[in-house]
Amino acid sequence: MVKILKLRNGIEIDEEKSLGKLKFLDKKSPSLILGEDGEPTGEIKDRRYDILSKLQHDSFTVVLPAETEEKDFPFNSSVKLINPVVENYAIPNGRYVDAGIRVTADDIILDDKGAVIETKPSKPTTNPLKK
Repeated sequence: MVKILKLRNGIEIDEEKSLGKLKFLDKKSPSLILGEDGEPTGEIKDRRYDILSKLQHDSFTVVLPAETEEKDFPFNSSVKLINPVVENYAIPNGRYVDAGIRVTADDIILDDKGAVIETKPSKPTTNPLKK
């Protein structure tokens, strides 16, 4: 019989070594709690944000608790995750299983360097020889 690995508390990660520099991409609509009738109650279950990992060369969604303040950072801001945890999941799909990871954190904050890298167009140069 196959033993199934259960990670009830997820895997705590070293953000720098596992994910590298993180950039804020976008906020998603928060997940809402559903009532007994299956309709949303209006209460927020959790908040979700898209983050880009420079080291992984990919983006992922970070899930924050509902109690955290809504984040509205500028696109491409350098951010840090507070207490990130990776959880694995599997969803049966007929004869197959769709598996993946879910990243949760206590909060997202701007990195100390924090800044958005803005590029300004350079001023056109004029050729002094051309009249």
